Amino acid sequence: MSKPLVLIVGATGYTGRAIANAILEEGKSRLAILVRAQSVNKPVVKELVAAGAELRVGDTSDPPEKLEEHLVGVETLICTVLVWVADQKPLFAAAKKVGVGRVVPSDFGPVAPKGAMWMNDIKIGIHEYIKEIGLPYTFIYVGWWLTFMWPTPHSEHNTLDTPKFYAGSKDQKLIYSTFPSIGKLVARIIADPRTINQTVVAHDGEITLGETWAIGEKVTGEDFSDYYKASEADLDAASKQSINWMKKTTADYYRSLYIRGDNTIAKAEAAGALIARKLYSDVPYPDVLEEAKARYATSFVPEYGVPLEELLDVYKPE
Repeated sequence: MSKPLVLIVGATGYTGRAIANAILEEGKSRLAILVRAQSVNKPVVKELVAAGAELRVGDTSDPPEKLEEHLVGVETLICTVLVWVADQKPLFAAAKKVGVGRVVPSDFGPVAPKGAMWMNDIKIGIHEYIKEIGLPYTFIYVGWWLTFMWPTPHSEHNTLDTPKFYAGSKDQKLIYSTFPSIGKLVARIIADPRTINQTVVAHDGEITLGETWAIGEKVTGEDFSDYYKASEADLDAASKQSINWMKKTTADYYRSLYIRGDNTIAKAEAAGALIARKLYSDVPYPDVLEEAKARYATSFVPEYGVPLEELLDVYKPE
């Protein structure tokens, strides 16, 4: 009997790549990746193909008949393309027409209710569309990426990606994740019939900003107490503007994560989500201290192609 086929749209990104690598490593499914023609020669694409992934060339903006061709034989469709980059609805309409067994839309972010974050509201709209057309689904949230929670060294620039500021409470617990763990957990989730038509939280634990900053100070030997706190007025102004979407997005995230406290296991379970760590207790946890050492050794922070002038549009000290 042939192994089920998983197709990832967005496999060249951080999340998609982690999931693709985990599926290939686990070996319980065949993997295909949908890649734009201009990206087929990227090193990550060549690496995935060399590891056993099937390459399908196309884009989410292709006409319906082409999208249907891309999805032939697919049992599970995973989309990790950023929600403001691509409209997922045509892709899922094609998935419905060809009989894809399960879709995983591009969530992979913090837990939050409708109205808390504009980007999450786009994702919720996709959820509603998937349910409306009757597609089997799994919605996967991952909390906040741990790599964004380390204090930025004084030697680095103050940007929206590498902030020398914070907002809200440093004592607010929140769900966090690392890319390798999410890859492993998603590979398990999509092979599990218990997760069909469910929302699942895949994560590495809960932590506070105070805890990550203390670890950052231990690893770097620096004192980050001089970094400023953005006010709620600053966040409100940023989230209402439409010029710099990155600043708008980070303002929404800071408010939801550190002021409202939306992104917790307790709130996720109260809303009916399954917790992946309870389903797959054998998946190892990362060493948080080692994650901190790796961040400061490599200065790795995910980049999303945002112009430098927008990244430098940071909040100013009061």
